Amino acid sequence: MKKLEKKVLIQSLTLLLIILIGANLRTPLTAVPPILNNISSSFNLPTWFLGSMTTIPLLCFAIISPFVSQLSRKFGILTTITIAIIGLLIGSLFRVYSFPTLLVGTLLIGSSIAILNVLSPVLVAKFYPHKIGLMTSAYTFSMTIFSALSAGFSAPLSARIGWKSTLQWLVVIPVITLLVLFWQRDSKKANHLSNKSFVPAEQLKSIWHQPLAWYLTFYMGLQSFLFYTILTWLPSIFVVHGISQNQSSFLLGLMQLSSLPVAYLIPNLASHLKKQTFLIWMIFCLFIFGFSGLLFKTSSLFFAAIICILLGFATNSAFCLSMVLFSLKTNNPDETSAMSGMAQSIGYLVASIGPVLSGIMHSLTNSWNLVILMLLALVIIQTIFGLMIDKKKTVFG
Repeated sequence: MKKLEKKVLIQSLTLLLIILIGANLRTPLTAVPPILNNISSSFNLPTWFLGSMTTIPLLCFAIISPFVSQLSRKFGILTTITIAIIGLLIGSLFRVYSFPTLLVGTLLIGSSIAILNVLSPVLVAKFYPHKIGLMTSAYTFSMTIFSALSAGFSAPLSARIGWKSTLQWLVVIPVITLLVLFWQRDSKKANHLSNKSFVPAEQLKSIWHQPLAWYLTFYMGLQSFLFYTILTWLPSIFVVHGISQNQSSFLLGLMQLSSLPVAYLIPNLASHLKKQTFLIWMIFCLFIFGFSGLLFKTSSLFFAAIICILLGFATNSAFCLSMVLFSLKTNNPDETSAMSGMAQSIGYLVASIGPVLSGIMHSLTNSWNLVILMLLALVIIQTIFGLMIDKKKTVFG
């Protein structure tokens, strides 16, 4: 009876941990775009630097991701996740005091989230190999709802308590996650599983020579390019259209919140389909209609809300599909870790170009139309890579 109770406790803690890790994945980042002007005013930042607030974490994702698999194999997945959560907590707490601490804190947050990004699908594959779709839904759903809340309420909260206090309150999430981690680590079974290896490290290096791995990588990279570009500049686009800053903040939150259904549905649906062609075409249509809507300059909140819902569906569907494919297209957790690390390294390097490039393009043309046309073109390229993914069953098979 005691063994059964302990097993249930371990499973409950693991599920709670997966949900809490999801809550940490975007929240420290999505709270920033609606209050960029506040941060810029406090530290006298140049306009061109504002896009870097999103680009810096993306570069961290690109640089750190390839090494996460080695770290988790050496120290264990739970220990590695614990280090990442501590880094996220410290970075979130101290980034608000000055321009130097803002840079260092952002670097620390980006590096910590990079580790969590790579290990989230690995944690699912290790502890729930027969429930990949359901458990992927658990952390993507959590990620979506918490990022929606942070994006939607950061500007109104900043108006009341200041942007510094608003960002510091976010440390509540990593603190709770740490408490669950320390409780979870008491389980010998959990730690045994977290250090179990399936594949020799030398064999995993060959993933860089697998065509399917590159298709997944570029699909991941382009969806991240699209998401982080629109995350950074959507409020600014709406302000140009005549919508207030607070309303733009709520609209960004709506984009995140509206994607909640797909955060649950896409991983479950993808895991039950032999081919993902239907989902890839669906994502294509959502992106095309959403971005096309931004070409129409109107202050109509109803029209803006429709655009946000379409883009919310599109961006989160593409992200969730990428995450679940890391597990579906690999044969064991070690392969998943290698695939996730590769895709997120190159993918986020591609994505890091988006916010800065879009800001430069806007500065040169004084219009967002060229940026939106670029994003529409990238949607087409992303879809081509997505369709190529469906041609092979697994990365190594």
